[in-house]
Amino acid sequence: GALYSGLFPTMLRQGCNQAVNFTAYQYFKETLLEHQGTTQLKFWQSMMIGGLSGGMGPLVNNPIDVVKTRMQKQVVHPNKAPKYTGLLQACSVITKEEGLLALWKGITPRLLRIVPGQAITFMTYEAVSSFLCRTKLLS
Repeated sequence: GALYSGLFPTMLRQGCNQAVNFTAYQYFKETLLEHQGTTQLKFWQSMMIGGLSGGMGPLVNNPIDVVKTRMQKQVVHPNKAPKYTGLLQACSVITKEEGLLALWKGITPRLLRIVPGQAITFMTYEAVSSFLCRTKLLS
């Protein structure tokens, strides 16, 4: 029913986003630590790579987000097939009607919202984790 419209694209978007975000963060962190010859990032470094990795998820999954939004917003009339029926079909329709770049509509506001949030999240995670390890509260 309508309650579950766009559920699969939403789950796919979130899974894809988290996979890209955390993989990129770990890669950037390990690369930076190795380059510096240190074992811990400065807070501003974790903030910068957190923002960078946080922006990568939306760049990868924005087409899924566009499809999810359109599937959830569409009005389905009785005895009439909906315009968007699934992820691949919706991508195809959007690309044919509006061009490939339409799958990245709304990316700028998403990045403006997500990048600072992820920068703060990763910086906070590293600060709290470091504190817990230093004070032996976290083994």
